[in-house]
Amino acid sequence: MNDKAFGKRLAQESARWQQAGWLSAEGRQAILADVATRQSRISWPGGLAQMGALLLGIGVLSWFAANWDAISKPGKLLVIFLALSSSHAAYGFSITRGLQKLAQGMAVLSVLLFGAAIMLIGQLYHIDAHFPDGIALWAAGGLLTAALLQSQPAMLISLGLAALWTGYEQFEYAQMNWLLPGYLLLAALVVQRHGWALAARGCAALLLLWLAGWHAQSWPLLDDAPQAHLRLFALQLLALAGIWAMTQTSRQPCMRTGGGTLLAGVLSGTFALTFPDFASASGEQPVLDLLWFAGLLASGSLYTMGLLQLARRQALSPRRRDTGLLLVASFAVLVACTVLFSYSGSWPALLWNAVFLGMMGWMADVGIREGDRAIINQVFGALLCWLLARYVDAFWTLLDRSLFFMAGGILLLAAGGWMERRRRSLLARIPTEEQP
Repeated sequence: MNDKAFGKRLAQESARWQQAGWLSAEGRQAILADVATRQSRISWPGGLAQMGALLLGIGVLSWFAANWDAISKPGKLLVIFLALSSSHAAYGFSITRGLQKLAQGMAVLSVLLFGAAIMLIGQLYHIDAHFPDGIALWAAGGLLTAALLQSQPAMLISLGLAALWTGYEQFEYAQMNWLLPGYLLLAALVVQRHGWALAARGCAALLLLWLAGWHAQSWPLLDDAPQAHLRLFALQLLALAGIWAMTQTSRQPCMRTGGGTLLAGVLSGTFALTFPDFASASGEQPVLDLLWFAGLLASGSLYTMGLLQLARRQALSPRRRDTGLLLVASFAVLVACTVLFSYSGSWPALLWNAVFLGMMGWMADVGIREGDRAIINQVFGALLCWLLARYVDAFWTLLDRSLFFMAGGILLLAAGGWMERRRRSLLARIPTEEQP
């Protein structure tokens, strides 16, 4: 958790402690004041240093491109070696002088120069290879740099390169990137060790991209039919929900932060299934029933293990526990029906809509219990998107276009006003002295 988020959470929790009589008003103010004095502030010199590192890296790349033919082969290798060595030496110098921001800029420069070295050496020796392999090597070098130099910016660049690598492999060349899970595992170990929250979100987003790339492939065993991809999508949602539950039991705040990105992916996938055209499909029973059953068993096991671990860490009232059990069971049953059976009509979408609304209600309750205003605001934003989507589904083909937009405008104005009142009502129940 970063300093700003920690200070905000502490202010919310300490207000509740004060109301419970565990903390005096003077003690609360003293604690908040002490935390405020030790919170990091935006460092313009540090930001300029990192921007300077990026500009220097771009300048070096463009200089190499402009003068490459005029340099001899030994000179080219020497220039590459000196550039990399100088960036690492500058990092060490900055660390010894306590210039942390400048050191992070030098780490970023090292990653950029490593990529330049890969491209230039490939050109120098006329290496003919699969194009994404060079990006993969660059991402691996960035990961190693981030681990050795303890640099989150370098890790973020490495994750971006891994996303580019995966995008080319799975969407451009239509080949599964089976090496990415190994990269993600190593990256997660580094991120967990250093507690990098932003990089944890990047790892989760990269996992979502990799899973989305499954649907850009041609799977002969699955017959490559829309129904097969729908079943695969449902299995992915179930597995992601289990992984999210596991991250919430971690003692590392950064892992729970990354889990929030996975939860956003699960909710987005559930929202997609609320559309009748997406959730409904017709056809024969799947030929490979055993294959789908095995996939459901694997994803369901991951889902069950994650939720059991999460349940042991949660102290819920009987009513909340029963509601949660109903919600998670309904989600699992709907996934199982989507995977094992073929169906048509609008009733599957109706059930998915009910589950999605149940998820939103559960998240709103979590936001109130944890005093997290961001969750409340996100829930109402999601509900507004859901309402707009249902309106389009219901009336796009039934009304004249002018009437469609006029009625939609009136509906959104009324719904927006009601939701804003409800949002403020829920926020007022959060024990904090801040105004909504």
